[in-house]
Amino acid sequence: METTKYEKYIVRDPLSWNIFPPYTPRLLFDSKNYYPEMDFGIRYTYINEPIQMERPHAHDFDQFFCFMGTPEDQRIFDGDVELYLGEEETKNIINSASVVYVPKGMVHCPIIWKRVSQPMMFINIVLASSYTRSDQHEGFFDRIEMTAKKVTMEEAARFLGVAVPQPGYLPKDYVVQDVYTQDDSVKVYLAENPIEKRIISMGDAGKSRQQYTLQCKMGINIKWQPEGEDVIAAIGEPTDIGKYRGVIIDREQHYQLWWLMPGKSGQYEITLSVGKKMPLDELKKIAQSFK
Repeated sequence: METTKYEKYIVRDPLSWNIFPPYTPRLLFDSKNYYPEMDFGIRYTYINEPIQMERPHAHDFDQFFCFMGTPEDQRIFDGDVELYLGEEETKNIINSASVVYVPKGMVHCPIIWKRVSQPMMFINIVLASSYTRSDQHEGFFDRIEMTAKKVTMEEAARFLGVAVPQPGYLPKDYVVQDVYTQDDSVKVYLAENPIEKRIISMGDAGKSRQQYTLQCKMGINIKWQPEGEDVIAAIGEPTDIGKYRGVIIDREQHYQLWWLMPGKSGQYEITLSVGKKMPLDELKKIAQSFK
């Protein structure tokens, strides 16, 4: 693709899967990963059925909730929404296109779309470079395809064609529970207890499909890149992992630490995913122990 000198100002494919039903893709952007000197984030969610969004929480930044009507004519707001604000959880009714200022420290949510007669748009504008919250999750939520195969570590090594690198250091209660192969990756999930999976329906404007979702303490994604294969570096905050260079990526609800680790006749592409309660120094300590 031909680019111009202004390409550095364009963020391509800023989509993330929604964490709320009906699990349609949404626009999600935080400036920390791209322009850390700016304080801005946005989340755009397409609402086409009654849903309940979030539980009560607060932030250390200001934000604006924009309740908009149909994409065709945003003045048409044919629905009813309950927005709960304050520690006492005062119910406020939104039944027209509205903008709500949520100052930092103010408890808000849940947001309950009680009636949705026509599709609506919900836009959350965040005046911060990184999305943090008072009830930040300790764990990591992930989705895997229904076709993902549960394997042993030995079978995962045969799948990659090389040994599977593993951390020499892990915090207490971080135990490997499940290993899967999916596409060209090995996925390792760590938790204190056995991990439960549940089926969800993922969809967009054209079709829907089912996936598994799960929660764990840490997820490890490993790919093997044969020698000479080009790898596009992840976008985020550069960091050192011992003698390697890595990138810390802010994924709203969790952090990812990405780096390349050389192996015989190739290199490993490794991504660690953890909840934001884990200190970044601890995360890097785990990464540095891989062998």
